[in-house]
Amino acid sequence: MRDFNPKRHLAGGCLLPKGTIDEIRLPQHEPDTPTITRSHASFDNRFKAHYQILPMGRTLPESDVRSMVRLLGDTAALNTDHAGRKRFLMNGLCKMIDADAWAWGLMCQPGDGQPQIYVSVVHGGFDEDRFSKFLKALEHPDMSWVAQDFFRDLAREQKQTTRSRSQIISDERFLKTEVADLWKEANIGPLLMSARPLDGNSGSSIGIYRRADQEHFSERESLIAHIMLTEVTWLHEMGWPEDRGATVPQLYRQLRIILNLLLEGMDRKSIASQLQISIHTVGGYCKEIYRHFSVSSQSELIAHFYRGNGCDRPGLPT
Repeated sequence: MRDFNPKRHLAGGCLLPKGTIDEIRLPQHEPDTPTITRSHASFDNRFKAHYQILPMGRTLPESDVRSMVRLLGDTAALNTDHAGRKRFLMNGLCKMIDADAWAWGLMCQPGDGQPQIYVSVVHGGFDEDRFSKFLKALEHPDMSWVAQDFFRDLAREQKQTTRSRSQIISDERFLKTEVADLWKEANIGPLLMSARPLDGNSGSSIGIYRRADQEHFSERESLIAHIMLTEVTWLHEMGWPEDRGATVPQLYRQLRIILNLLLEGMDRKSIASQLQISIHTVGGYCKEIYRHFSVSSQSELIAHFYRGNGCDRPGLPT
């Protein structure tokens, strides 16, 4: 394979010569967006190091690497907020590896063998019905042991970790669980799971999915996803509530599902329809959620999880 030259149009059309992709500055219009600086090994050399992961001497084609660098640069230069950048990156990644849907959320770790809890989920490829079914599967108690090997690896490595479902649990064991039927109802089959620890109690978690009748992700596709998600450290840190969801595990399962649907912008009637409960019941749950997070409306709840309290920018009233 000939030497890779990463000359690409990055950061709004700035042509960068080989070996100098060491600094990418985000647009100046968004003052709360950090500057991404690579002060260590050059970006192209880091990609070359990843080539050695595939067995039997196989490498990623140069065309893959060029597409990856282009997508990373375009994401950094995009004129939008963190959620827009996540959508742009993930939609582009899904096209590269032929995935059907994705979800990116804050992972809260309650510990003591309890399942991981997810909130502030940004996603693509799901309609309302399928997303509601996805949340039910994600919150099922079986997920605590289905994914236990993944979270054990994540805790040990303390860095971006990516696994396919078959690497986490065998198909034979998975299909015997109750939660397998819920994933089937959501029309989700093969998946890639990737997460990055943020602190001792939370992490940035991404799921990439194919429909139930599709083939498993290949080693090449898994590696592409892992490298891409490893290279956006700055994006993993953005868009979470100030307390990183510390109190979310205190909510019981039904409230957590409704919380994510409220954050999705769904109204009470739609939530009632999706969960097959009465609007009156949903209203009671909403009041309980608002009280828990000390807000008085759905818009305030969304602001709490996606925009914080405003204290991250100078000059704003407190």
